[in-house]
Amino acid sequence: MKWEEVRQAFPKKWILLEAVQAYTNEKSERVLEEITPLKKFSNSPDAMKEYQKLHREDPTRELYVLHTSRKKPDIIEKKWVGVRR
Repeated sequence: MKWEEVRQAFPKKWILLEAVQAYTNEKSERVLEEITPLKKFSNSPDAMKEYQKLHREDPTRELYVLHTSRKKPDIIEKKWVGVRR
């Protein structure tokens, strides 16, 4: 699905989604070309709990929690410098 299709299918909801096809453009924005909505939520804490659970099970999956009121996902990729613990 495209983001606009998700917005129409789930108005005013928090959505846990997985990026099926995505890339980072020259402005360090993550562009989600194809996404799969996994679950809808009425509030963000429940959505984040489910995100954490799925991320712990498989950290390689590209998961996001977004509200469908956004016209665009607007995901900025940040570069990490230094040591992470």
